Amino acid sequence: MALLRDVGDVTLKTGMDEATLRETLPGFETLVVRSATTVTRKSLELADNLALIGRAGIGIDNIDVPACTERGIAVMNTPEAAAVTTGEHALSLLMSLARNIPAADASIRAGKWEKSKFTGVELQGKQLGVVGLGQIGRVVAGKAAGIGMTIAAYDPFVTQAKAPDGVRMLDLDELLATSDFVTLHLPLLKQTKHLLNRDRLFAMKKGARLIHAARGGIVCEKGLCEALHEGHLAGAALDVFEKEPLDADSPLRTAPNLVLTPHLGASTKEAKRNVSLDMARQIDLAVNKGVVLNGVNVAKLSPADAVQAGPYMDLARNLASFLTQTFEGPLVSLRLSVQGAIPASSHRALTVAMIVGALRASVSGTLTTVNAERIAEERNVRVHFESTEMKRDFVSLLRVEALIGDERHIASGTVLGQRHGRIVELDDYVIDAIPEGPMLVTFHRDEPGVVGKLGTMLADSGCNISRMQIGTGKDKDIALGILNLAGNIPTDLREKVQSISSIVSAHVVR
Repeated sequence: MALLRDVGDVTLKTGMDEATLRETLPGFETLVVRSATTVTRKSLELADNLALIGRAGIGIDNIDVPACTERGIAVMNTPEAAAVTTGEHALSLLMSLARNIPAADASIRAGKWEKSKFTGVELQGKQLGVVGLGQIGRVVAGKAAGIGMTIAAYDPFVTQAKAPDGVRMLDLDELLATSDFVTLHLPLLKQTKHLLNRDRLFAMKKGARLIHAARGGIVCEKGLCEALHEGHLAGAALDVFEKEPLDADSPLRTAPNLVLTPHLGASTKEAKRNVSLDMARQIDLAVNKGVVLNGVNVAKLSPADAVQAGPYMDLARNLASFLTQTFEGPLVSLRLSVQGAIPASSHRALTVAMIVGALRASVSGTLTTVNAERIAEERNVRVHFESTEMKRDFVSLLRVEALIGDERHIASGTVLGQRHGRIVELDDYVIDAIPEGPMLVTFHRDEPGVVGKLGTMLADSGCNISRMQIGTGKDKDIALGILNLAGNIPTDLREKVQSISSIVSAHVVR
């Protein structure tokens, strides 16, 4: 909580139902939840200021992500913080299942001694099939390999070349048919709902055992009960369920050779602390730097890349905004060119930041990195990206090209000291301008007295010039002026500036 209070005002509420959440959300900019709070489309209707939802944990099936995206609300989770804890729980279930530990414990507590009844199986040499090779799946695969199991995996997004050493990638049907143990580690999506249906459960290797510590709904529970009762599966262990808490009359409670735990995957002191700290740090970065780590509906960045890319995202946003406010007309297309030492993983994030900058002066509703691409598509704005070889004397360079009406304009910029953005080029003008605060951009005849007249007029209007840059291009008769302003900015400033006879055109960029 202390970390969050350094970011802003914090209100703590727990156990909120939908009605309470709807009453609470108005005015709040950020919402942090765990698995017990459900964020629906209806609950978001009154969230007038909400820009960010943080899920302290990995699963996001309790959040209506499409509804958040439509409203421009970023959703982020903490996939790494509880990965070890959840993976260890899956392995605990696997070992308990292999050696019949829960049933043996219950037997002894009932006054019995049934040693021969609970003969188990060794894990060494057995094939473990890992379905979903994300953070948790990789933890399980690594630790299971360490105790002598052979590892097969299925993940549609992981090729054999990208798999960990010693992991053999198979298609799902082959993995199920050949694995002695199968463990699930994937999100609940439309595509994964009942991924293990009755047919697939009965297509598993006879005598295999299933471990499920992912999200309820991935396994067809009715089909699982049938596979256990008929003896096709030797056992199963579940930590998650289609309905939680589990109904008192659920058939799972009486199914044979079934180990049940009440969604304990991330329930360790270490994991609870880690997800809280990670989320607090991510909120700090999002609020103060505009960088969303572990975004579910935004471009993803690693922590290291996010720190490096943050200033460049600001620059991409400012370059595009500078162009679309300096030149008039409908925006037709955008192109971002990246040169130099900018991580490739940040390219999409930079592109989205450019779109936000280009549209922000013309969009009256909510515009964020979450819905910017959708809005650009709705407006038929074509967006392109390219990475090019360095051609300028900068460590890195961003170049935004905008087709505005039938005119093509270019703004280039760089970052100094990983902090300070600079505009170094506007069309054929070479400049060194800081894109911050209100800016006055003028194209004026390059003749004596222009700057003096402009300064006098601004002073009379209560405007202070905090920084000024003058540049000349190929047309030596027309100079470019970029003035950073402070103080009172009159609403008719542009008209006043254009009244000076030497001013060809003027624009106020905010």
